[in-house]
Amino acid sequence: MYGYEWTDEYGIYRLTIGAKIQKEIRPVFHEELDFFGMDAYWDYPKDTDAPLLWAEGVRRYVLNGKPVAEAQGGGFYTKPTIKRLTEERLKLQPVDVDRLYEVNRSLMTNLEQKAVGFIQEQHEKYRKQGFAFVCAFSGGKDSLVLLDLTAKALASGDFYVVFSNTGMELSDTLKAVEKAKRHWPQLRFEEAKCHMDSKETWDIFGPPGRRMRWCCTVHKSVPTILKLRELTNNYNAKAVVFDGVRAEESTRRAKYDEVSIGAKNINQINASPIHKWNTAEVYCHLLHKGILFNNAYRLGLFRVGCMVCPMSSEWWDGIANHYYEDEMRPLLNRVEKYAERTKVKSEVAKYIEGGGWKARMGGRGLPNGGNRVKEQIRNDMITFTIDGIMQSWNDVSPLLGIVVEQDETTGLQKIDGINFSYNIKETDRQAIVSYTPFSLMDRFIISHLRGIAYKVAYCEGCKACVVQCPTGAFTIQENGKILIRESMCVHCSNCLTFSEKSCMLAHSLSITGGSDSMNMKGMNPYQHFGLRQAWLEHYMDEGVKCFSMGVLGNRQYEGLKAWLKESGLLVTNKDKSLMTTVLFEKLKPFGAYNPFTWAIIWANLCYNSVISHWYCLNSEVGATYEKGDLVVMIGESYSKSSRENAITALTETFRTSPIGAALKQGIPIELTKTTYSYLREGWDYPDGVALLYALYLYAEHVGKKSFTFTELANAHNQSEARGISPHDIYGIDLKAFRDQVQGLAISFPKYLRVSFVGNLDNIILENYSSTDIIDLAQED
Repeated sequence: MYGYEWTDEYGIYRLTIGAKIQKEIRPVFHEELDFFGMDAYWDYPKDTDAPLLWAEGVRRYVLNGKPVAEAQGGGFYTKPTIKRLTEERLKLQPVDVDRLYEVNRSLMTNLEQKAVGFIQEQHEKYRKQGFAFVCAFSGGKDSLVLLDLTAKALASGDFYVVFSNTGMELSDTLKAVEKAKRHWPQLRFEEAKCHMDSKETWDIFGPPGRRMRWCCTVHKSVPTILKLRELTNNYNAKAVVFDGVRAEESTRRAKYDEVSIGAKNINQINASPIHKWNTAEVYCHLLHKGILFNNAYRLGLFRVGCMVCPMSSEWWDGIANHYYEDEMRPLLNRVEKYAERTKVKSEVAKYIEGGGWKARMGGRGLPNGGNRVKEQIRNDMITFTIDGIMQSWNDVSPLLGIVVEQDETTGLQKIDGINFSYNIKETDRQAIVSYTPFSLMDRFIISHLRGIAYKVAYCEGCKACVVQCPTGAFTIQENGKILIRESMCVHCSNCLTFSEKSCMLAHSLSITGGSDSMNMKGMNPYQHFGLRQAWLEHYMDEGVKCFSMGVLGNRQYEGLKAWLKESGLLVTNKDKSLMTTVLFEKLKPFGAYNPFTWAIIWANLCYNSVISHWYCLNSEVGATYEKGDLVVMIGESYSKSSRENAITALTETFRTSPIGAALKQGIPIELTKTTYSYLREGWDYPDGVALLYALYLYAEHVGKKSFTFTELANAHNQSEARGISPHDIYGIDLKAFRDQVQGLAISFPKYLRVSFVGNLDNIILENYSSTDIIDLAQED
């Protein structure tokens, strides 16, 4: 909450409002200095438990505010090194931690009282509503502060202390838990642990990644909820979970509220009493109270958690693997095996050291990875072909609705009040399942059917779905098979919507995008520059003359030319001169600030730009991606620099043109001042003429003016598809797009005819070109 400034006293900082220093800070003990052999250069006592100096920003060692050394490098196989910033032989002494607290007593007391009051306030509010109370405990510094404050705020019988033992904890963390039990013997300590061993889940799911953190759900959240149900003997137990989340820890956590209702589970409220505390305040409290029980902090680790973690730093990996090598070996072996399957042997160590494995997003490189579900829409029927089934369709499908008629292979199922006929052909390894009529399905029914297909294909009983069920209908049997208690199921779909693909394992093992399925040559002709709105305006104002005006740099002009050509707004003549196109002349009156102009540009880019085409067909509507995620999704067949430059150009286009925010193809979400994530939300209110233009583009690329809606909707599933459906281009829900096509036929009968009756879903375009369609917008 407060910044700090250094005083004239040895190792003492003062918390203050408006201080210039706002960095993360941590104490440095003699064990860390010994690790780096600093006793050869500095003199310091080794018979003290007190810190000897401090480190700012993890790696920069400071003595009374003056930087004296800096750590560099590190990794699983490389020990970090220390660069001294002074040749002076320093004489270090223990920091007086009691004096540190005394200097900051007023502010610290205020912080502690506010946190205690916050805990009591939440307890009083939700106790009356029948909630149970849990203090989440990890054995780390933040949870130690939290536990100390909670023990002050509440009576010992008012809450449980739940330690989520992931099976991946450092030995010093397990020791810290035992120390805490001895320090607070009056408290009710409980352990929550997954029914599956951590090594087993790593083999099933693959190594976790920064965007593929299945481990947090499977080994933390789910066991905690199940433990709470056990403790309260109440399946529908509602709980307030006090956690040690702090805003300072990451940009993502900074966006959390102090009280989050249903963020992790429908029956759970998360309350964060120390959300606004910083590390200077955390350590001031811990050192004064003498409750920094985890020795990992004395070794130089600034956070403790799972021993092999995709969120760890190179510094953490280097120190942890030195002290805990035997403990980490089983999981690190699995990282190495994954790397060996994705990289040549000589590059494996470098790949792991550089954190490349932490960017894993799908099943590529995993022995059990791959896409097991194929979907086809034809003759008003949706069909799923599922290879390598793990569950029976008949066992899982009751989640959708009541089966009112059934024999071994056919039946009738009522979903959202509508009767659908289905047909099942199932063997030990494959299932082919069809539902009809497709025309009566909205996007929710389609999505939920897909969710069933993914569960059938992948589920191995991790129980992530179980805790989403409000009634106890969804269960996992001892053999890992799903059992739905049909009389208890209310068809709420919580178990089908809580995760991408409705199954955490399906999300982890499926393969999205990648150069294996698409030729990515020529993905970066843009000199890494995006198509900026201001640059398009420059071109619209000046035409081809703009390229000789020197307003932009040479490389920027080259990037702009590439974008304009792929947008259909610029061509090169046989004599290599540049010329505007008919499409350019028709769009010019709309200007560079009209979303319609950019909708036409985006449609052309999805056909002509390799990176835009790839993004259009491989990003999921509703998903958020960071730049690094997209780079990984392209695959390893092309150089990292080519992939990074192409994604840089694409994401800059999202940030600097209406394609990102107005068309909602990549809404920029600021993470820091220089980094963003991008949400592909999809164009919710598409322009009718733009849709019609995209339909005519499709017709021109497939070479016919008459086709079925089913063929159009399924274009992205065709291995050699030449056309792209407008619903894929603009990220539109398929059912909504069907209604929009019918609306276009009413609005523009001269240009489009449709017949959506029974099994007929014909679309007929007239003898016009896509460029002709632009005139309709001018008329409008």
